[in-house]
Amino acid sequence: MNHPQTRILTHPYQAGQRILVTSDIHGHPDHLRHVLDAAGFCADDLLVIVGDIVEKGPDSLGTLRYVQELCARGNTTALIGNVDAYRLHMIDTLNADNAEDFYRYLCELRDWCGSSFYEEMARECGYSLSSADDVLAAKDAVTSHFAPELDFLASLPTVLSLGDFVFVHGGLRHEALADNTDCNLFSLTKYDDFANQTPYRFPFHVVVGHWPVALYSDTVQQFNPVFHPEKHIISIDGGCGIKREGQLNLLILPDARCSANEISHIHYDTLRKIRALDAQTESTDSVHINWVHNEIRLISRGEEFSEIEHLYSGKRLSVPTKYLFSDTACRDYTNYCHAVEPGDVLSLYRVTSRGCIVKRNGRMGWYCGAYEELPPA
Repeated sequence: MNHPQTRILTHPYQAGQRILVTSDIHGHPDHLRHVLDAAGFCADDLLVIVGDIVEKGPDSLGTLRYVQELCARGNTTALIGNVDAYRLHMIDTLNADNAEDFYRYLCELRDWCGSSFYEEMARECGYSLSSADDVLAAKDAVTSHFAPELDFLASLPTVLSLGDFVFVHGGLRHEALADNTDCNLFSLTKYDDFANQTPYRFPFHVVVGHWPVALYSDTVQQFNPVFHPEKHIISIDGGCGIKREGQLNLLILPDARCSANEISHIHYDTLRKIRALDAQTESTDSVHINWVHNEIRLISRGEEFSEIEHLYSGKRLSVPTKYLFSDTACRDYTNYCHAVEPGDVLSLYRVTSRGCIVKRNGRMGWYCGAYEELPPA
């Protein structure tokens, strides 16, 4: 198996060519197909996939093969992500000493999303994985039969430079692009909280995935691309495969020399749609409990709702009891209330006795009025 290495690719600039950019597909090929269809992706466009193609979704193998097909057409460039690289490393180093840990990890993925990249490959080779011994026994068949797919994944570049934009899964460690050439691959593909942690204002726009954009706000839970103009960074990971309410984002650049305010975006998720029948006023003071700051103090536990204090913000609020991991931690949640007009179409996430948690234009929040369900698109 080839081992991925840090590689910076420069793509020739073609004036007037539309550039579509997505990242963190995480084994959701239907999401990718839907969002590309919605954008009218065609042979004249260039598609850039900014890493994390596999894992955490229902069909990693299908996603990888679809990305291979897109790249073979000549107008798609895919980059490697930290999950892609780490999965290659795990498969390559699988042995009798670590097979139990590998199997335990596959079981976690099976419980979470019903599948895993390795299990899908093993199944296609005729193996059923019920133990660490099964995992180890399948290795030779998997690495042999899927050599083209694994070699393709390992061959993906780490960084793409195109016009006034640079694309990398995690982030750049140095301000000058060439200075990143000798960086370890994982340091570029896994750069947590890049927009806050990097000290640089880059001389080009850096488009990254990896760090879900919802983590960049302490007041509102939103999944749309986040622009950081003070550092020339655009974060686009919409939480597909990571958050049940997440989405696959597609950034649309009219040209590789365009300005940030010329960029648009669309997204796709699988939440069912409702039409609001009542008006609702937007809340003015909200909190977003996110994965980075999810520590709480439980005040009282109820059957449907519990009262907590969010330690990071110091605010007391009511949360659905199902959102509590324990008495000390809560999953992502916001008490934000949307501004809604009758006729607005909302994406329904959860129905409670107090109203609905919905997504509107990529932003999560509450709607407490009447609604009607819409037929599937």
